[in-house]
Amino acid sequence: GMAPLRRLNMLIDHRAAVLIQAPRMITLPTRRHFLQSSLSLSTLLLADAAEAQPAGKKPGKKGYATGVRGVITPAKLAELKVSWIYNWTSKRPAGLPEGIEWVPMVFKDNENQFAAKAVEEIRGDLANKPPAVLGFNEPEGKDQGNTTVEQALAVWPKLEELNLPLGSPAGVHADSPWMQAFMKEALKRKYRIDFITIHWYGGPVASQLTSHLDKIARLYKRPLWITEFCPADWSATKTGKNQHAEKDVLRFIKDALPRLERSNDVERYAWFGTGPGNSATGCSALFDASGSLTKLGEAYAEV
Repeated sequence: GMAPLRRLNMLIDHRAAVLIQAPRMITLPTRRHFLQSSLSLSTLLLADAAEAQPAGKKPGKKGYATGVRGVITPAKLAELKVSWIYNWTSKRPAGLPEGIEWVPMVFKDNENQFAAKAVEEIRGDLANKPPAVLGFNEPEGKDQGNTTVEQALAVWPKLEELNLPLGSPAGVHADSPWMQAFMKEALKRKYRIDFITIHWYGGPVASQLTSHLDKIARLYKRPLWITEFCPADWSATKTGKNQHAEKDVLRFIKDALPRLERSNDVERYAWFGTGPGNSATGCSALFDASGSLTKLGEAYAEV
């Protein structure tokens, strides 16, 4: 019979022809969604094509946002059973265990820290095959990225030149005015943005997270990476008392993570590497003060 991949290509070509002939009948926002739609027509064909591919393990989604200093050593990270980490820098941490990828970030571009320097540092690390590069971190935050939309747009082509999958800036909120202004102008200039990075610090309710993800996926029509998330209680920064009990966050991990693993929109996610002493986020610490896994860390490792 016909080779499975050839049959798959013919099916996609046929779908493309239909779209050209009748563009008003269907609009598919991205090539990725188009391919997903095409593939879903035939589970048999999908199975054939999968069998024709060489066996290879796809990188896992689960990650951790962390510095690797003090009690959280590279060896400790292995206990979390994550596939990747990042540390908010363009400098690869030493001693990462086998099987854990590191993803570099260009943190900001302003008078204190220039994106071009970070890009050169990442370029020097390309032999180690980083899987992607992350854009600016909370650029609208004065104590974070502190980068204007204009500054970010001016330097974005330098990030593109790395020829790595490129993540958007991570706004304090992914739908903030800063992010929407940046995305609108970046797309107008035909800049490349391969996935949207998201920060989320809500209550320990999985449906709150997934409804936010659905909103952002519809807004930008790109795959999603959640680069910081965990339940948080921001009122605790004033009162000193966090209202989220360990059992609540444990339930969140067991409910939310399988949803993220199943999601077609979420490509990767990274729990925020908070310490147990943080007023707002300490309720979500995966490691205790000595560097041992908490009950939450054990649950995160099991997913």
